[in-house]
Amino acid sequence: MENILKRNMVNIFLDTKVAFDQISKREPFYGESLPLIDSVAKGNMSFSIAEGSIMTLIYLAYDSYKMPDAKEQLLDFISMCDVLRSGKSLIRNALTSEFNDKEDAIQYYTALHYEVDYFITRNKKDYQPFVTRLPVYTPTEFLNQI
Repeated sequence: MENILKRNMVNIFLDTKVAFDQISKREPFYGESLPLIDSVAKGNMSFSIAEGSIMTLIYLAYDSYKMPDAKEQLLDFISMCDVLRSGKSLIRNALTSEFNDKEDAIQYYTALHYEVDYFITRNKKDYQPFVTRLPVYTPTEFLNQI
């Protein structure tokens, strides 16, 4: 897989929950991560998401939450981010990892593979035991760091 990230700026990886918070404007989480999206819109950083997460976002937006503006929100969201493929080897790494949540593992190994700078999640505790090479922050922690 080629590295498609923009290397001239900070690249953050959003996990599915943080991405859905943005798409659905789900409070109280939407406000926490909105400054991240604003920084991306201003060209100060870029963000990525796993391809599998996009499928989950589509399911949540259309089927679970039945968002009336699902199509527009999803199209707007994906226009701002890099969508990263996981592929068989990364999925295999995730399945054989010690992560309890294999979806989290796929996201983490995808972010590692593409050498993103930071991993942003609301469920940081699920990643902590396995994090060795990629800093993991909540949106608020990350914004306080920069």
